[in-house]
This record gives sequence, structure tokens and C-alpha cells, in this order.
Amino acid sequence: MRITSTLLAAALACGAFPALAQGDVEAGRALAEENCARCHDIEPGGAMKTMPPSFASIAAFRTADEITGRIWFPPMHSRMPPMHMILTPQDVDSLTDYIVSLEAAE
Repeated sequence: MRITSTLLAAALACGAFPALAQGDVEAGRALAEENCARCHDIEPGGAMKTMPPSFASIAAFRTADEITGRIWFPPMHSRMPPMHMILTPQDVDSLTDYIVSLEAAE
């Protein structure tokens, strides 16, 4: 766990995610509906739960960089699928931007 956190921090610090913050919010919502809604509450104002967290609670408690990192590298013992094998970098940016937009919606 410590190694994964260290690698993630190093990747974020050196700009390993080149297009961080340039996604498409509407495309991110569509991706969330297709890939995330089976487990997460993806709606604006969703219940503040933790297992799995609603997107509204993720937006309230995590930075955009942390959200992107968790999409790329889910916690080792979580049930979240390996999204890095499903989504493109642009998809991850769009999904991140959608999640971040939920904080502003409240």
C-alpha cells in the first residue's frame, strides 16, 4: 500500500497524467452512467456514503489529482475494477471533471 501511494505521488508530481483538468463534463457523466453507476451514486447531491462513496462525497473530500489517481490506481483491496484497462486518458479526465463539477453543484 505504501509503495502504491509513493508511486502515485511520484507520477502526479512529475506530470505522468498530461491532460489533467481538460476533460468534458458531459462525456464524463455518460462514462459514469456506463461504468460507475452500478456501484456509485453518481447524481449531484448524492448521499454522503463511504462504501462505495457517492460521487458527491468524492467531490467534497478529494482534489482533482486525488480523484484521477484513484481512477487510475484503485486501492489494492477495493472492489473497484481496474479502470485503467477500460478508460482512455481523455476518458479519465472527463470522468474526473464530472466528479469535480458535483462539488460546485451543491
